[in-house]
Amino acid sequence: MRNGLKKVSVPLKLRSFPIVLANCITDDVKAASYIPNDYQGQADITYLIVEKGYKKPLFLHIPQNYIATAARKQGFEEEWAKQPNAATPVHFFMPPDGEDYFEGARPLLDLLEKNPQSFDFDVVICGNDRIAFVAYQLLLAKGFRIPQDVAVTGYDNMVGVADLFLPPLTTVQLPHYEMGVQATLHLIEAREGKDNYLITCPLIMRESC
Repeated sequence: MRNGLKKVSVPLKLRSFPIVLANCITDDVKAASYIPNDYQGQADITYLIVEKGYKKPLFLHIPQNYIATAARKQGFEEEWAKQPNAATPVHFFMPPDGEDYFEGARPLLDLLEKNPQSFDFDVVICGNDRIAFVAYQLLLAKGFRIPQDVAVTGYDNMVGVADLFLPPLTTVQLPHYEMGVQATLHLIEAREGKDNYLITCPLIMRESC
């Protein structure tokens, strides 16, 4: 089940009524949409990674066909380009589609299975918390310590997943509450705008990075 931004179809019967969307967009009608600022969220966690001195990232993206993928990738690339170590090659892996938590972590499995001693990354940036969960299991099974040997970051702060990590996962919060608040106020206050409104994604700093 995808936890991030989605594209939805608005039923014909509803299209004549005031409509506001939260965490989704549509091509069916012109409507206000309150959506996560995925660019900002990924840029912020990238800045944190650099500030903590990590220089050799492995980025395990969410699938290419996810709506949030492009913004998150751009957020990382543009923030990374500002940093002194921007010349360091960045290793990206992005599955075209599929179950993101498994396909997203497969490249890490391949690297560890071939030769764990040659693993040359100091931080694994995961496209969401489910990918990070699989990455944890793979790294710990090979004897890597988190974050002493390799740091790990996630994205989403997904309910029911983020609390299962040991050590606790540094991640980005999808702003579900604030999106709901703003969407509700849009209707109550009869706001006139019908654009996409970006809601800040807070950085959740824990112990994995």
